[in-house]
Amino acid sequence: MRAPVLLLSSTVLFSNVAAQTICNPLGNVAIYSNYDGGDLHIVVDQNVPDLHIGIVSYEFSRITISGAFAANVVAVWYAGYNADNDHCSLGGANLSTTVTGVPANIVDIQLYPPATWPNANGNGSIICGYTCDVNTSQGGCNTADQIAHYFLSNWGGDLRYHFTQYGCWNSPYTLSDGGNCCEDPLSTAVAANSAEHAPAAFPNPAHNTVDLGVPGQVEVMDATGRAVILTTDHRGVLDVVGLTPGVYTYRMIASGGVGRFVVER
Repeated sequence: MRAPVLLLSSTVLFSNVAAQTICNPLGNVAIYSNYDGGDLHIVVDQNVPDLHIGIVSYEFSRITISGAFAANVVAVWYAGYNADNDHCSLGGANLSTTVTGVPANIVDIQLYPPATWPNANGNGSIICGYTCDVNTSQGGCNTADQIAHYFLSNWGGDLRYHFTQYGCWNSPYTLSDGGNCCEDPLSTAVAANSAEHAPAAFPNPAHNTVDLGVPGQVEVMDATGRAVILTTDHRGVLDVVGLTPGVYTYRMIASGGVGRFVVER
């Protein structure tokens, strides 16, 4: 039985959108999301170091990683509902998500983990995705910014691209194809007045403060989306001495600008 996801017109649901966009040519995180699952074959045809691949779908996917630079892949995570509906007619006895072509110890299959980015148009769990629209209801699936935040807040790194569609995967996809979505709440380009500095500047050598570059009220969230700091006026420098190591997202209350920093000890 399918999830209660609102259906769009068939011309939208089952069209295969050409993958053409590279959000950041230096990015090392590639994301694929859909509703129907299916046969997902990703060919790593470019030399991208420390490559992380995230997949989200409602129905199960059979994921294969290959290509000349497949050894660069350090993580393949699936997050979704993993329903055993065989809408894509894969057949076989195992109607559950599998990953082949990479070492088993870098694979993680997670069943609808909690979303780490709040968006009322999406789902509270990472369950499925099919558009790049973050401003209207996704009918029970996630918004693209929720999906990007989930993987990036767990891994760090930068979004190379996100490929999203509703229907069955139309494999193979090569890394050089890119995607069709760049929604990323952790992007350094989201707002000029919440500019991030080079990673080496986060935090300072004493590991006690982070220079956000602009003063004002700020909310800081951990990787689960939980608010851990809310200041009235940090005057441009944020005290992070009480935070545990990890990746954090911050939001400037007045401007809505967002960014991220890493706490290391």
